[in-house]
Amino acid sequence: MPDFMIWSAPEEPYETHIRLCLESWNELKIRFGPTLIRLFQMGEDDVLEGIEAAIVCHDIGKLSYQWQDYIHKRKEDRKFGPPHATLGASYLLLITDNNPSSLSNASALAILMHHTDSGLAYGNLEHPAEDAINRGLVEYGTGSIRWSEGAENAFRQSFGDLSGFNLIAKGVNSVTLKHLETMAKLLRVWARCPKEIERHQRRLQTLAVHHILKVCDWRAAFQRLQIEVDEDEEGEKVAESWHQSILKVYLDGGLLS
Repeated sequence: MPDFMIWSAPEEPYETHIRLCLESWNELKIRFGPTLIRLFQMGEDDVLEGIEAAIVCHDIGKLSYQWQDYIHKRKEDRKFGPPHATLGASYLLLITDNNPSSLSNASALAILMHHTDSGLAYGNLEHPAEDAINRGLVEYGTGSIRWSEGAENAFRQSFGDLSGFNLIAKGVNSVTLKHLETMAKLLRVWARCPKEIERHQRRLQTLAVHHILKVCDWRAAFQRLQIEVDEDEEGEKVAESWHQSILKVYLDGGLLS
C-alpha cells in the first residue's frame, strides 16, 4: 500500500470521485439513453455500458506517480498539473483490443478533451507521447508509465462490481508509451474520415459523450463542495444558493425539469 491516499482532488479519494460520477450517470441515463441509442445506432445495453466505461476510464491518468505527487503538494505549490487524459483514453482503447466501436472511439476522444470547453483535444491528440515524456510520466529509458504505488487497487475499487469491468484482466500498467502513440493515430484517422456526413456524425457522437463526462464530473465536484461546507451555516447558505441557481440545470444534464 502507498504511504498516502490516492486522490482525485485534494482530500478526495480517487475511487470516491469515480463512484460519484457513476451515480450521476445512473440518475441521468434515462434522459440521455434514448438519444445516444439513436446517435450511435447501438443497443441500449451496449450504449449504457459504453458510457460507464468512459466514466471509469476518464481519470485513470490521475493514478500516475507524477499526478499523485502533484496533487499531494500544498495548494500554493500546485501549478500546471501533468497531463492525465491521454492515459485514460489509451486504456479505454486498449481494452477493446484495438478494435473499437464508434462509441469507444467517441469516448476516447471525449476523454482527451474532457477538461476543455472548446471541443478540442489540443496536444492530447497531436503529441501525447512527447508530452508524457516531457512531463515525467514515463520511466527514464523505457516506454513504461510511472504509476503511483497502489494505483491498480484504487482503480479496481473505483468501479466495484460494475458489470463489464469486474472481469477485465488488463491492469492500468498495461498502458505504455506505444499505446499513447497508437491511440493518437487511430483517433486522428477516425475523426478525419473522408466523408463529410460521417465526420459530422462523429463530431456529434464525441460531443455527446464529452457533455456527459462534463456533467458527471461537475455533479461529483458539487457533491464534494457540499460535503466541505455543510459544517458551517454560512457554507450551507452558499451551497443552497448554488444549488438553486441556473447551474443546477447544467448539473441535471443541461435539461430543464
